[in-house]
Amino acid sequence: MTQLEFVSIIKKLENHMFRLAKSILISTDEAADAVQEIAAKLWLKKEKLDDISNKEAYFMRAVRNYCLDRLKSKQAQEGRFDDISYKSQSFSSERKYEKKEAYLLILKIMEQLPETQRSIIQLRDIEGYEYKEIAEILDMKENAIRTALSRARKTLKNALIKEYEYGL
Repeated sequence: MTQLEFVSIIKKLENHMFRLAKSILISTDEAADAVQEIAAKLWLKKEKLDDISNKEAYFMRAVRNYCLDRLKSKQAQEGRFDDISYKSQSFSSERKYEKKEAYLLILKIMEQLPETQRSIIQLRDIEGYEYKEIAEILDMKENAIRTALSRARKTLKNALIKEYEYGL
């Protein structure tokens, strides 16, 4: 694989890789570091990349595996909640506060989901990957992806309903 081909793939996938890393690691800085680290590691394996048919799935799986390894280390646990940001300029300050609270609640609920369900929601609902692609990235069967996604969405829905109907 030439440097130009590699850079082309990285440029195409870097935003997807970053968002997946951030969904797992939470910290923006750690996610950016993870993407850079993965790119460096993949570059060192550039000769082997020619043999891989679906490079996008391979790169995304590398990000996921690297981030999961980082979570297991103490270093990642120390800074897990240090970077939750939210930006919106088109709403009143009250509306901004409500949206921020909803955003933080969803993040809190997402963190309580099993890691596989979190990854599936990130890949399907946020990144827009097809079930077949997610199955390849996560090394799972498509039916298992659909089941886990359904359960994750149901858990999110029930938790949001519970939170917003509290006291009514």
